[in-house]
Amino acid sequence: MMKPEKIFFKIGQHSFLIALAVMFSFPFIWMIAASGKVDREMFGEQRTLFPRAPKPVLISPYIDTSEFSEPSRPEEVSQKDYDRLKESLSTIIYSAVTNANLQLPGRFKDNAEKEITQGLWKRLVAVTPDTYWTNLTLNPELIAERATRKKEINAILDQCHRKFSIRLSRVRDEDMMVYNLNLGTPITSIWSSLNPEAAVLKEQKDQSLAYANIYYSFEKTNEVSFQAEFSLPFPATNFLQYSLAYRPDDSWHRLYAEIIGGGKKYISTEPVYLFDYAWAGVLWQKPSKQDDEIKIQRWIKMKLKDEGPEFDLGENKIKVTIHLKQSTKTQAWWGKLSRNYISTFKYIPFWRYIGTSAFLVILNIIGTLFSSTLVAYAFSRLRWPGRDSLFLLLLATLMIPAQVTMIPGFIIMKWFGWYNTLQPLWVFSFCGNAFYIFLLRQFMKGIPNDLEDAAKIDGCGFLRIYWNVVLPLIKPTMAAIAIFTFMGVWNDFMGPLIYLSDHRLYPLSLGLFSLNVQAGGNFGMMMAGSFLMTLPVIIIFFFAQKYFIQGITLTGMKG
Repeated sequence: MMKPEKIFFKIGQHSFLIALAVMFSFPFIWMIAASGKVDREMFGEQRTLFPRAPKPVLISPYIDTSEFSEPSRPEEVSQKDYDRLKESLSTIIYSAVTNANLQLPGRFKDNAEKEITQGLWKRLVAVTPDTYWTNLTLNPELIAERATRKKEINAILDQCHRKFSIRLSRVRDEDMMVYNLNLGTPITSIWSSLNPEAAVLKEQKDQSLAYANIYYSFEKTNEVSFQAEFSLPFPATNFLQYSLAYRPDDSWHRLYAEIIGGGKKYISTEPVYLFDYAWAGVLWQKPSKQDDEIKIQRWIKMKLKDEGPEFDLGENKIKVTIHLKQSTKTQAWWGKLSRNYISTFKYIPFWRYIGTSAFLVILNIIGTLFSSTLVAYAFSRLRWPGRDSLFLLLLATLMIPAQVTMIPGFIIMKWFGWYNTLQPLWVFSFCGNAFYIFLLRQFMKGIPNDLEDAAKIDGCGFLRIYWNVVLPLIKPTMAAIAIFTFMGVWNDFMGPLIYLSDHRLYPLSLGLFSLNVQAGGNFGMMMAGSFLMTLPVIIIFFFAQKYFIQGITLTGMKG
């Protein structure tokens, strides 16, 4: 039976190792978690490690009760004074909100009044000078007077009142000309609900364009639809793309489109999730040659569902039907976690970059293993004049910084005509690597001479000994070198940046850089791309760690 002190030592040892594993894996966990966040979770006040849970609602519009968090107490104000003023000011603010006669349905009026009170209180804390909090003779009503004005109450209501709205429609023809449809016409005279018992449109107007709020309920159905018919300034057969300006309600329900015209019926192939609550635009595009081009695909692809004379509405008419489908919590979570990954594949030709990186990795591993093992065998097992001097010269090249050879190497590649090709990124792997040659030479020197002598007695030449005797014994070291080479080539950024200008030849490392440029600082998308790039490295290391550890220990073989 193990002694208690040894048990405690083992528990402490394993706890320490687990703590180290968690500490070193934290950046990777953060990267995965960040890839599932929307922008406001990255930069907003309520930042958390993991993405916040989406909340699919049954009825919209609605009040988001999580919009305003509790403000922090001003540093110069004591907790006693803060609590005293908070109690009196909150009562004054809540009374002003309830007396404001908000034009809201009764089903969420109570939630609205509480959330508006919280929002006004938070704004009041942010704009009130510290001297006001410490002035005990100041009337609290004077502090709350400005915060409870009608304009301030409506502004806070807009921040927490979630509404699904639609606005302007546009079309693009196959000549890439863009046209506004029914500009200046009320939205409710264009669009109509196909489920009036579950969804209605209510006309609104701001300072710029008219729009309509969509009031829907999923209490008795899981799908509502809206339809509009448009007259195009070109033949319907020349239609390419339809776009709709909309404001989501952060419900994570799914939006699909169906377009009929020109004798054909098209349906969208993927959903548009109603996340966030700022005005945005969605593009639906029928199949075209642009789908295969290497460019940012900001549109939602449509497919041809059916065709026939029943889908011909006239020479220049199309009918657009929007289907809003209810999302379960599982579907909402899937939409949130996969959104940035789907966008990554649309912004860059991800699979093409993966293929280029895999091509370079395979050639570099083959070239490095072949050349380095052959040269190391010559330095370790063969005797020839000047061997040791040349080996010292080889080791001396390790002291030359890569920055010194960068410009001469580029000039040589350009002279060969290899600029903007993949040759500079793999050809020199067949010339050996000084460090790997040194590593293999030290390993080969530990192989007993008796094995080589026995092979010579059996009639083996130098190459046969190299292939049948030496290589099988150095597999652990070769596996370690293959892992090192894979990681170096897979993560190489400087080489492709210097030698490549055609984005069709980019490996994944340079492709992610172009993603950062094109996505305009979308950190969620960058984290998704970085995770996809890191995943193969982790998987390969996980399955090959036994050979990796054996190789770097240089244990040789037991006699």
